Amino acid sequence: MMKRFTLILSMLVLMGIGMTVQAQLADGTIAPDFTVTDIDGNTHHLYEYLDEGKTVVIDFSATWCGPCWSYAQAGTLDDLYEERGPDGTNDVMVLFIEGDASTNTADLNGTGGNTQGDWVSLVQYPIIDGVDGSNLATTYSIAYWPTLYTIAPNRLVSESQQVGIAEYEAVIEANQAFLPSGANNAAVLNMPSPSVTCGDLSPVFTVQNIGTSNLTSLEASL
Repeated sequence: MMKRFTLILSMLVLMGIGMTVQAQLADGTIAPDFTVTDIDGNTHHLYEYLDEGKTVVIDFSATWCGPCWSYAQAGTLDDLYEERGPDGTNDVMVLFIEGDASTNTADLNGTGGNTQGDWVSLVQYPIIDGVDGSNLATTYSIAYWPTLYTIAPNRLVSESQQVGIAEYEAVIEANQAFLPSGANNAAVLNMPSPSVTCGDLSPVFTVQNIGTSNLTSLEASL
């Protein structure tokens, strides 16, 4: 199995530290790993799926959320799971995360007082509820429902919005570029325009190993 890692290189002439606090995970963030158990007792390990070359789509929802219910009724992610999940091409995993700690199992099954309906009957892909769901919503800094994330095999997150299956298919095909290839393959993930302050150049870029061998060193030059 490939040992994948991401390295952020910063070549600074002037020393400086900056921090930005964001409510949601920004596109291009490395996805936090997790292992959760769905309501049928099956275990799901994010990095295991990604290391198998799968794209993972995560649907963070709440049982009382009207837009979440409407998107689930549209069946987009059910279709994606059927076509590209374990019983299809098996290059995608879709997970439903009921992330609101204030809801309960009755709400998930449509019999509680804080629900849009029977989610268990409606959603055909794996459902994670309870402590696993609420903890994962905290880990992923969920600020609103629904929040939909697509995670590429190289572990980078992008927010999906409530798009149709054609848009998901396009993203999944693009993610094939991040499958392991070659023995030594250091990919530059992003190269923002460098900032110049008083004549000093301070470029920051991210490099990730997408090769099949351990990457032990690299050289960078301007």
